[in-house]
Amino acid sequence: MDVRGLVVMLALCAGSILAESQPAEQSSVERMEFMQEIKDECRNNTGDDRAFQDLLVVLNQDTPKCFMQHVNLSYLQAPITNFNKQEQTTLMTQICGQVEKSLTCINPVVDKVKRCMTDDDDLKILRKLADTVPEALKMICNDSGAMLLKLREPLARSCAIELAPTIDVCMDGMSNSTMEMALSRYTITECNEVYNMRDCIINRIRDCGANTYLELFNLFYRSLLSLTPCK
Repeated sequence: MDVRGLVVMLALCAGSILAESQPAEQSSVERMEFMQEIKDECRNNTGDDRAFQDLLVVLNQDTPKCFMQHVNLSYLQAPITNFNKQEQTTLMTQICGQVEKSLTCINPVVDKVKRCMTDDDDLKILRKLADTVPEALKMICNDSGAMLLKLREPLARSCAIELAPTIDVCMDGMSNSTMEMALSRYTITECNEVYNMRDCIINRIRDCGANTYLELFNLFYRSLLSLTPCK
């Protein structure tokens, strides 16, 4: 499994939550290119497709259901623009508290992915991503949930759905040799591919119009970059 699969899966979970969407159809998730790579990796490391099918169930059904069990969706759907400042602050505080509890919903995804992993770098990436999620939530909820307010805007929710496909497309520009190389061995050649991938994602986020996601992307990008010699 490569960096793309791990990062896109996280974006897929986040996108489904931030967009306040219903669980995705299994076929739409499974058709994504990176999912075929994960399917192949799971089969190679476990001998069959059971681990991959279990992962699909978690992504498509269990994670969205878990989120909805922790978070009162009526809070997310409340007409926040009709509230005064104090009411907005109170609501954002309630939502952030509930979303913090929903972070446990990521654990089953991590556990299922681990079953398909044999590579040390993959495990390091997975740990980095999982460890950065609480920091991302803190960023979203700072200043009485100011960023969360922006993420609830229609344009931001629409862009959330495009996060996973955007990362998938931008990572297509990275060569097989770079994706297969140990992160600690990256040279300027591999780092330049990483920088191009970063610029591609940033430009697509800007094109979508939800620049708030740039702060979140940079947080995860810097976290993953720390596993490499790239600056």
